Amino acid sequence: MPYFPSPTPGPSVSIYYIDESPPSSTPTHTCLLIPGITCDLSDWSWQVPFLLSKGFRVITPDPRGQGRSSAPPTAVDEGIYTPENLSSDLSALLAHLDITSNVIVIGHSLGTCTSVHLAATNPDLVVGLVLLDPLHSMSSATCDELFSDPATTMQNLMVNFAAKGLVPIPPLGPEWDWHTTWIQRRGMAMHPSIIGAMTYACWTNKNGLGRKEVAMELSKGAKAKRLTLGCSEYWVGTDREMGVETVTVEGVGHWFHHVKAQETNKILEGWLERERFC
Repeated sequence: MPYFPSPTPGPSVSIYYIDESPPSSTPTHTCLLIPGITCDLSDWSWQVPFLLSKGFRVITPDPRGQGRSSAPPTAVDEGIYTPENLSSDLSALLAHLDITSNVIVIGHSLGTCTSVHLAATNPDLVVGLVLLDPLHSMSSATCDELFSDPATTMQNLMVNFAAKGLVPIPPLGPEWDWHTTWIQRRGMAMHPSIIGAMTYACWTNKNGLGRKEVAMELSKGAKAKRLTLGCSEYWVGTDREMGVETVTVEGVGHWFHHVKAQETNKILEGWLERERFC
């Protein structure tokens, strides 16, 4: 199995990843897919075959603390699981694979914080940035109100997210009952201290990339062409303010790229072709 020993300072971390390319062509662009909190590289099972069919090389990693990658124990405020460190891991992984240009980063949920940092700090590497339900929708004032106490951050986060359309109402239907269980069980497999550290880094931390103003300022460093998809208008609002092209896939909640994979992939296909990435 491919594991990459990350050079990011701090505890020793190995990143598990899968590197795939179309069998009959030489890709000119690479897609790096970054999952959200409690998720892993299997989150992109609905997108990887599509992207390979369009001629892309596709890299799917498990970020530190998730899936099969290393998960060093931590205190919530220790700084091991910041988007900056996750971004550092993945930029080093790309260098290790000799990928130095033409990268399209696609991130979901908390993975969008890592995606924005990677694009902004590697502007000559990342040419495309696609965010699914980006989490930088809340102002710093709201974050200070809801997330000042790490003990209640996750609870407040879920209540806020549910009110903004991340949970589908009514339920998706019996054919998707397995999906709810799958999502819940993956969350149970992740240590609560790591979940706490990631939410602290993004929202409690005054410089967290889950804060609207912080993300907007950092985004100025990115040169990448951008597309943002959201499960409701709320989740694309910040990016629309920045002039980013936005599309909503409504009615099925946060994992719309699973439940409405064909619709999501069709939107991606149109954008990738218009931007001449494929």
